[in-house]
Amino acid sequence: MPARAMDRIAGAAARAPPLSPYSRVWPMRAPMQQQQQQQQQQQQQQQLTGITLQGRQQQQLFNASKPPLPNRIATCASSSGAMPADGAMEPADSGSTFVQTVFNVVNLMMGVGLLSLPFALKSSGWVGILMLWFMAFITNYTGKALVECANKVAENRGQPGAVVGYEEIAEAAFGKFGKALISAIIYIELFGTCCVLFILEQDNMFNLFGSATGMSPPQFLAIAAALMIPTVWLPNLSALSFLGVFGVAATTTVVASVAFTLFTGNFVPGAATTPAIWASVPLVFGIMTFCYSGHGVFPSIQASMKKPSEFPQVLNVAFFIVAFLCSFIGGAGYYMYGSAAADIIIFNMPGVLAMLCSCLVLINPIAKFALTMEPVAAAANMAAGGGKPLSGLPRLAVRTALALIILVAAKSVPYLAYVMSLVGSFMTISVSVTFPALCHLVLHKGQLAQTKVAWDYFVATLGVLCTISGTYASARSLAAKAASSAAGVA
Repeated sequence: MPARAMDRIAGAAARAPPLSPYSRVWPMRAPMQQQQQQQQQQQQQQQLTGITLQGRQQQQLFNASKPPLPNRIATCASSSGAMPADGAMEPADSGSTFVQTVFNVVNLMMGVGLLSLPFALKSSGWVGILMLWFMAFITNYTGKALVECANKVAENRGQPGAVVGYEEIAEAAFGKFGKALISAIIYIELFGTCCVLFILEQDNMFNLFGSATGMSPPQFLAIAAALMIPTVWLPNLSALSFLGVFGVAATTTVVASVAFTLFTGNFVPGAATTPAIWASVPLVFGIMTFCYSGHGVFPSIQASMKKPSEFPQVLNVAFFIVAFLCSFIGGAGYYMYGSAAADIIIFNMPGVLAMLCSCLVLINPIAKFALTMEPVAAAANMAAGGGKPLSGLPRLAVRTALALIILVAAKSVPYLAYVMSLVGSFMTISVSVTFPALCHLVLHKGQLAQTKVAWDYFVATLGVLCTISGTYASARSLAAKAASSAAGVA
C-alpha cells in the first residue's frame, strides 16, 4: 500500500536536514549503542527547548513504523534515525547487504494497492497484466533516474555520497516553486492515503462483523475513528512501531491465501473475464502505480548499502519481485472471481486464511494512520502557530481537527478502490513517473545522449497523460458511484 510515502533525510552537514513525508525505510548506519545515546541526547534537547518533533525527529517516527530486517540485528539503528555528522555514507561494514536492500524496497512498495489489483483487472480486463509490467518497467527507470539526480545534487554541493531528499532534488531542478509543488503533492497524497486507511478499516470491519452485528458501514467507520484518531495524540509515535511487523505478515498471508484458494480450487469456476476493456483502462492507472510507489526514499536506501553502486541491480530485482506478485494476485483474483471481484480481494475469499488476512489488515490502519498523517500534522501545527510549533493542548487540538477533517472526507467518499485510483492518478504518478524524468532532464542538461533525452521526454509525457486521463476517469467514476449510492442503487 500504498499506503502507500515521507522523505526529507539529511543532506548538508551545515544545516538540519529537511524531511519529506516519504521516508519509510529503516536506517542502517550506526551501531545500536551509539544510536541509543544519540536518541537520549535528542530527547533531552527536546525537553529543554520545548520544540515538537520536527526534522530528524519526524524521520525517527517513520523509521519506527517498519519492522527490523532479518539477520540485521547488529546493524539496525535505533529509532533515533541519526545520520553521520558529515552527511556522507557510513563505512561499508555498517551498511545493508544486497538481499537486505531488496527486502527493504519490496516491503516499501507492497501495500494496499496489492489488495485491489483483481478489481483493477476487473476494470481493465486481462490487458491489465501487461500494464502492470509496463508500469513496473517505467517506475523502475524513474527510480534509477531519481537516484542519479540525488547523486548529482550531492556532487554539485561538493558532498559526494550525501543523502539528498526528494524536495531538495525538486528545488535544485526547479527552484523554490518546484520544492513547494512537490511538497504540496506529497502532503495531498498523504491526506488521501489517510482517507484510504479509514475506508479500509471500515470496509474490513464490516466484512468481518457486519452480518453478525447488523451494523452499517458508517457505524463501523465511527468505531474505526475511535480506534485510530487517539493514536495521533501520542507524544512519541514510535510506540506504534511494534505493530509494523503486521504489515509484512498481512502481505505474506494474503499471497499465501490467494495461492491456496487458487490451487485447491476453492472457488466457483467459470467467472466471466474479458481480454480488454479499453474504455475503463485509465481508471486503473492510479491503482497500479500505487504498487510501485516509494521513489522519494530510494536515495536514502541506496546510501544505506554496503555497496551503493549495486542499487540499480537492487531495483531490477525488487521491481521484478513486486511485478510478479502483483501479476499473480491480480491475475489469480480476476481468474477466480471475474466481474464479481471486490475492491479488496480478501472480501471474496472464503475460509480461515481469509479471516486471518482480514484480522491482520485490521491492525495496519491503526498502526499507520498517525505515522502517515504526521508530516501533514506537523505542517498544520507550524501554520497554526504562526511559524512556531504548538505544544500541549493546542497541538492536540490541531492534530485532532486534522484527523476529523480526514474522517469527514473518507465518510463523504467511502469507496476504497475509487479513492485509491484518484490519489494514485493525481499524486502518485506525478511523484513516481513525471517529476523524476523532468528532474533528470534538467539536472543532467547537456550530459545525456539524445536517446536518453528522448526517453525522458517520453516518460514525462506519459506521466502527464496518465495523470490527466486517470484523474478524470477516477473522478468521474467516483462521482457516479457516489450518485448511485445516494440514489439507493449501490
